[in-house]
Amino acid sequence: MPPESTGQQDIRANLRILWRWKLLFLAFLIVIPLGAYVFERGKPKVYQSSTLVEVTASSLDTGSLNVPIVSNNLLAVAQLVTTTPVADAAAAFLHPPPASPGSLLGEVSVAPNVNTGFLTITAQDNDPQRAAAVANAFAAALANHQTAQENHNLDEQIGAVTAQLAVISKNNQAARAPFLQQVAALRALRGATGAGAQIIERATVSATPVGPNTRRALELAGVIALLLGFGAVLAAESGDRRLRTPGDLESLTGWPMLGVIPRSAFSARRLASARAEEAFQMLRGALTYFNADRPLTSVAIVSPLMADGKTTVAAGLAVATARAGKRTILVDADLRHPQVSTRLGLAPGAGLADVLAGQRQLAEALVEYPVDEVGSGLLLVLPAGAPPPNPSALINSPQMATLLGQLERQADLVVIDTAATLAVSDSLPLVQAASGVVMVVRMNRSSRAAVRRLQKVIVAAHGNVVGVVATGSGGTSGGYGYYYKAQNRRGRHVFRRNGPKSRKEARASAAAALAAQPDPAASQPAALSAEGRVAVQAVLAPEPALPPEPALPPEPALPPEAALPGALPGAPPAAAQATNGAEPSTRELATEAVRAVGPVASAARKSLRRRFNKG
Repeated sequence: MPPESTGQQDIRANLRILWRWKLLFLAFLIVIPLGAYVFERGKPKVYQSSTLVEVTASSLDTGSLNVPIVSNNLLAVAQLVTTTPVADAAAAFLHPPPASPGSLLGEVSVAPNVNTGFLTITAQDNDPQRAAAVANAFAAALANHQTAQENHNLDEQIGAVTAQLAVISKNNQAARAPFLQQVAALRALRGATGAGAQIIERATVSATPVGPNTRRALELAGVIALLLGFGAVLAAESGDRRLRTPGDLESLTGWPMLGVIPRSAFSARRLASARAEEAFQMLRGALTYFNADRPLTSVAIVSPLMADGKTTVAAGLAVATARAGKRTILVDADLRHPQVSTRLGLAPGAGLADVLAGQRQLAEALVEYPVDEVGSGLLLVLPAGAPPPNPSALINSPQMATLLGQLERQADLVVIDTAATLAVSDSLPLVQAASGVVMVVRMNRSSRAAVRRLQKVIVAAHGNVVGVVATGSGGTSGGYGYYYKAQNRRGRHVFRRNGPKSRKEARASAAAALAAQPDPAASQPAALSAEGRVAVQAVLAPEPALPPEPALPPEPALPPEAALPGALPGAPPAAAQATNGAEPSTRELATEAVRAVGPVASAARKSLRRRFNKG
């Protein structure tokens, strides 16, 4: 499958940003058009009427010259309509006349048509009758103005010709005759009416308003709202300092993303989805595969501030590890605000603070947490106990380092829930002492500055960071959410138990589990040869082979002889592995692997059949 193009990634990123700020964007998209609609609806209705005027040119033919009397420049006449003299003349035609004739200029517009020589005078007013009256008044005022201008020009022409005629002797009739003809023609032209401008069509009253134009206002407001909305989203995104996606977290820290825990994993009352349970299984697997060359014996779960989900991640990781057949110990090292007991539903009692203070033994404080899975390991919980007056001193004491080493020898993995690293300094000694550190960051809540500061603190403390975990994400990673829809109908708690246990019963079970711990130093017969162990591990799972692990407590189904750490049920004794001290052949190794895998495969088939019947 070809890789996704950068253009598609940019489009998806922009769409995610738009969806993240959808409320801000919708606010602009709704408020601005709504305000424009209310504003337009509040305006009074506007009516419009138009009159058509023809502009003609008048001239006098004097024989040798054609002298213009009135200009035929249509654009000049159109500009003349919107002048104060014409407005004053139009006000005289209105009844009652306006108090300020100049106010009429705001109601009138002129559109000249140079092809036809027509002027369209349009008037708008809240009253349809007044709109028609204003248009007709300006047309009449223009005609009168053109007539007056024509008569004025004719009077000047007549005066000029008369002056020339007075110079000529009355006895010289031949010389006076042309001038007398011009005077007669000018006087005849002056007597004509309507020359220069003539009303072709008078304005009529319109019954349909032309304004307010609500549709056009809404369209314009919608365009403005879109532009302002996109601008506001860009400004908000550039000013946002919170982490929004797991990709942002991984890019910011440069550490590998171990898992994404959905919001459904943090519900204390409802059943968690199969997606949340699978998220913790993926976290456990990521810790295994990302650290194949350096097996982890203890993991400190840290976060910048409170309520980032580190307690849920620590408890979920411990349960998932125990369900995978590992011997796991969960330590609540947050002595200020302990939450592990509440999260797992354990009764309050003695815990880590009492052990460090020397008031209780470790075996008395450990509590077994039942894990109802076929082939599961053991999960022991060391609660925080009563909040001490000096939590920092206890965590930083030599007793804590000794206790952590003792727990690492007794378990395959020790998961430590710590206090908020940027709030108090309690977790710094644990960051140094643990073999691995996992940073938990809550999406849409933790800021970039807090994550950068926590990163510097961990690096300064020389912590071995194995990766980061994003919590509070609503989506899925990889698009496989549909796989769990059938299981979501009958979900189960991530921290599921077979029933409540009293504090006394849990402590007794934990003490028995510790007593059943086989001595790692004792010599025990090898269940498989080195070659056979590699073959069995290759058949069982694609996980890389890990170093030998501490032995699990014996189960009733096992044969009487004890098994080495990591040995498989049903493995043949060591005496049957060698033949006269010679190296086993490939056929013998394969036979040995099949015999070892048989009981495990049968148990796995029974577990799958039981889950299928339940679902």
